[in-house]
Amino acid sequence: MIKQVAAIRYAKAYLAYSQKTNTLGEIVIESEKTIEIISNNSDLFKILKNKTVPNQKKKRILLNICGNVSENLKNLIEILVRKNRLYLFDDILNQFIELYKINSRIETCYLISAQKISNKIEKNLKLVIKKITKNKIKVVNIIDKNLIGGFIIKVLLLGREHSHSSIKVGDIQFDNSVNTSLNKLKTSLKKENTFI
Repeated sequence: MIKQVAAIRYAKAYLAYSQKTNTLGEIVIESEKTIEIISNNSDLFKILKNKTVPNQKKKRILLNICGNVSENLKNLIEILVRKNRLYLFDDILNQFIELYKINSRIETCYLISAQKISNKIEKNLKLVIKKITKNKIKVVNIIDKNLIGGFIIKVLLLGREHSHSSIKVGDIQFDNSVNTSLNKLKTSLKKENTFI
C-alpha cells in the first residue's frame, strides 16, 4: 500500500510536469513503450525490483535496454535514483498512464484473442464500447495462443480501482472463446453424468 501511494505521488508530479511543459502526448507515448519493454523483459523487471542491486547499475541497465530516451524520462530516472526509489519505476509509469486516461476520459478495452485483430475489428469494437461507456476507447490486443478460437473482451471502467498486473478483473466482460464454451459444456456434462 505504501509502495502504491508513493508511485501515485510521483505519477501525479510527472503528469503535472508534462502538462506544464506541453509534452504530455510525447511522454504518454514514451511511457507506454517503456512499460511494454519492461513487461516483455522479465530479467529487467527483476533487476528493477531487486533492492540489493545498486541504483546506478539499475539505471545503466535500464537506459541501455530502453535505448534513446527523452530528457524527461532521464530526469525522472535520475530523481528516482537519488531518492532510492528506482524499484517503483514501472509502477510510476503505469500510474501516470492511468491518471492520463482518467483526465482524458479514456477507457481501456482489452481484447484477448488467439491472433492479432485487424484495424477494422478494432474500429468496430471502439464504436460498440463507446456507446456503452460514452468515453474514448483505447484497445489493447493481447495475444493468447491458448485460445482455440473466439475472443474475450474486458473493459476496465474509469474511476475504478484495478490492478495492472491482473487484467483478469474487468468491470465489463464478454467471453466468446471456444475454450470457455468447451469448459461450460464439460461442466454441464459432469452434472449430467457422474462418470465423466
